[in-house]
Amino acid sequence: MKRASKTFPIIPVFIGVIAILFLSQLFSSDSRLKILNIFRTPLKIISGSYYVLRDISDFKGLNRENKILKENIGNLRKEILNLREAGLENKRLRKLLEFTGLKKRKVLPAMVIARDPLISRGAIIIDRGKKDNLRKDMTVISGNGLVGRVRETGWTISRVLLIIDPDSVVSGILGDERNEGAVAGTGSGLVMKYLELDSHVKKGDKVITSGFGGIFERGILIGKVVSVNKDPSGLYLKAVVRPEVDMARLEEVLVIR
Repeated sequence: MKRASKTFPIIPVFIGVIAILFLSQLFSSDSRLKILNIFRTPLKIISGSYYVLRDISDFKGLNRENKILKENIGNLRKEILNLREAGLENKRLRKLLEFTGLKKRKVLPAMVIARDPLISRGAIIIDRGKKDNLRKDMTVISGNGLVGRVRETGWTISRVLLIIDPDSVVSGILGDERNEGAVAGTGSGLVMKYLELDSHVKKGDKVITSGFGGIFERGILIGKVVSVNKDPSGLYLKAVVRPEVDMARLEEVLVIR
């Protein structure tokens, strides 16, 4: 539109129209009508162009206003998303505080900042380290239960080995009979091995840490039994255990000190 307004010969055409109207006065009324009828289409074009050009500034103003409104909508959406995330974080932190309040533990909150690229789903990186007095083998929990243990510490970050990692083994007990076994990581879940053949283990039994081994204290929830089968060797039972903590969605954890 801007290019058209510069190139359209408005002034010459306007002068031509004036000349046509002047000359039409020299003729009879019928002749004047015929002359004006001949130039009816050019006159309509000139009149339409005038109103279009007049509205360009209004159009630009509306376009700017529309752009501002879109930006405001985008900002409001971001604000709503931030508030929603803050609400979810507050809910997660409350669960952590309730958990620690019941157990009376000395803990340090930490944020999960990355997943270890060298170990698929088996380790996470947290934003606490030696400057926060973190040490190797400290227990890491969430509001729902056991997460893992500190494997390595740097000055400001640490690597946490998750209980689902194949290198992880936790001594656990389950059921009313307090049957003991070794809870090992499979890479994506847990399996509890070395349960006695006469153990009355059933689906839904909760598995907690036994406290044996000197790393994990007794009573931290590990998960629940999903299924029980006899080991291929036939010497003991093994139970598939679903971790209480969703390792794929960890955002905040607590380190027991």
